[in-house]
Amino acid sequence: MTSSEPNNINTSKTDGIHIEITRPHPLLFPICVYSIPQKDSGVNAPIRLDISVINDSSTPFYINLFQSFIPDLVTLDGRIIQPNLVTEEIITNTQLNKSLEYSHREEVRWWQIRPESSFGFRLTAKLFWQNNSLKLKIPSPANYIFGSTGLNYFWCFDDLQANTYQLRFILTTEFQAKYASNSGIITEKIARETSSKILTTSWVNLRLVHPLSTDNNAIEVDGIVFKVEMQKSILNIPARQTSTITDVKFYIHIMNNLSTDLCFYKVGSFKLTLIAEDGKEISFGSDPIKEVRDVVERQNYYLVKSKESGVFDLDGMLFWEYGQLKLAISNKYRHYFTGENTFDYFIGLNPGVSYQVQVVYHFMEQGVRQLEEQVLEKIWTGWVAMPFVEFRIVEP
Repeated sequence: MTSSEPNNINTSKTDGIHIEITRPHPLLFPICVYSIPQKDSGVNAPIRLDISVINDSSTPFYINLFQSFIPDLVTLDGRIIQPNLVTEEIITNTQLNKSLEYSHREEVRWWQIRPESSFGFRLTAKLFWQNNSLKLKIPSPANYIFGSTGLNYFWCFDDLQANTYQLRFILTTEFQAKYASNSGIITEKIARETSSKILTTSWVNLRLVHPLSTDNNAIEVDGIVFKVEMQKSILNIPARQTSTITDVKFYIHIMNNLSTDLCFYKVGSFKLTLIAEDGKEISFGSDPIKEVRDVVERQNYYLVKSKESGVFDLDGMLFWEYGQLKLAISNKYRHYFTGENTFDYFIGLNPGVSYQVQVVYHFMEQGVRQLEEQVLEKIWTGWVAMPFVEFRIVEP
């Protein structure tokens, strides 16, 4: 997948403190492609963003959990997309600053990041349609992650297009830790600084792509068509109190429209997201990692020749366990390293409900040149979140 040059703005560092987007990492995945959901689907497509605060200094760093990672979104030509801060209604940025800075001053909570360590925050952004406008909504402030307050603020970018955007986060550190000694006991005191320090992450490229007009289950990315389909869109629930299962099968079709052959690695991870009718994401778990076996003899890639297509298959099953209806999908990444059939499990499904599932395939650029020398073929690298497909679970 071809990459675009990000803005020439590097991660800032202040007194040994800096912040990074670690998922998706901009060095490992120069461009991350996300399929734009259909207008009438009602899907809020998740975009998971992990941010780490890294303390390379020799003293602890304190972050106020009510502080906000402020997203900065621009187009490749430098046009700034202005966000609104929204709750149930849009409010202004001036109101935001006053709200976050003063309204909870008596309830300020702190998180200590020890010297030579880091702490990660997970933000799940949502891409969705509202009033005929494509929007990207990112949770704020940081304490939203911890569920520590009833605050429910979001940064919202409106009227997005099928385009490549650059995203980074800005953090203003208004406080720092100071130490005082009292009778030989070290105590920690938080003191407000007179001036703020601004930290920024590097830029990550997000490309938004419409599904093909001829096939809502497919998108094209730099000459490669990715398509998802299910063998059956209506799944019968197996009988309770039995060991019977309902087979579930996904197919990922890859059409190579380029003039060169491409390898797609099995160890390139498949990630699935499952969303119920009410828009809530279904929780999942995975089989525990077992002993790693010798994997040298196992073929670990698919070769898709120029102007031809290939198919990945993901086997799954629907079954009852401990009174819960579960959907298990094969995990090719773990299978490659362990040789065992391992699965990811979506838990607590319900009969009579429709679900939307999205497949993400990614393989990072790190170490690709060495792999290409081994297989004597060009290897596809990138991050593609494919269109959602719908299925329904029914009583037999």
